[in-house]
Amino acid sequence: MERGTYVAASGGLVQLHRLEVVNNNLANVNTPGFKRQIIVNDVSPFEKTLAGATTPDAPFAREDHDRAPAAVNARAVTDFSPGPIRNTANPLDVALNKPNEFFVINGSSGPEYTRAGNFTLNKDGELVTQDGSQVLGDGGAITTTGTGVSISGNGSVRAGGAVVGQLQVVKIDNPLQLERLGNTRFKLGAGQVSPAVTEPDVISQSLEMSNTSAITSIVELIKTQRGFQMYTRSAETISNMNQTAINQVGKRNG
Repeated sequence: MERGTYVAASGGLVQLHRLEVVNNNLANVNTPGFKRQIIVNDVSPFEKTLAGATTPDAPFAREDHDRAPAAVNARAVTDFSPGPIRNTANPLDVALNKPNEFFVINGSSGPEYTRAGNFTLNKDGELVTQDGSQVLGDGGAITTTGTGVSISGNGSVRAGGAVVGQLQVVKIDNPLQLERLGNTRFKLGAGQVSPAVTEPDVISQSLEMSNTSAITSIVELIKTQRGFQMYTRSAETISNMNQTAINQVGKRNG
């Protein structure tokens, strides 16, 4: 691939990935516990480029890469900053009061972690998430046996005036090590040590909302769309210039 086209295509792919991430952030601007993602870029070393892998001894290949690096790695990173707290008056809604703390959910392949505290009860009286996964307490699943279920500021779950369980809350010092599962769930990566359980400190009848700013995301979306268009036009211009050059060379040699 011609060098200029390579640079434009690589930049366009980064913008395309950013478009996907920003669109997902905007789609979840009202999702409790959602943590927005941002794109982080870095330039691939020559050894990891196609030229470096196939023709490492080609003349000028490394110099071309160093002069105008084109291959860019783009990855989505989660921003774990707290979102705004909204009062809901729902006795089963709770918001974590401290950063880097998470509720523990009984996932399909082990513990999962979330900041989304919009809980409910299933037909068996178990405290569950909106998709039906069990919310874990200090002794496993929390099952209620009475009416008037509510959650106190210390994480205790009450039914009929009696305590029937307490929310399990863990602290993860470096949440960037977590692997994302959908929009509001996370899990530990392979080989990571289970996080320490901490004393629950929650805000009753409230939810931590998405940390996505709608206005900021819309501005970012517009900028990203324009950036993608710019790289696309650059690739088209370079292609047209190359075609013109080829035609001119053909005419002179004809």
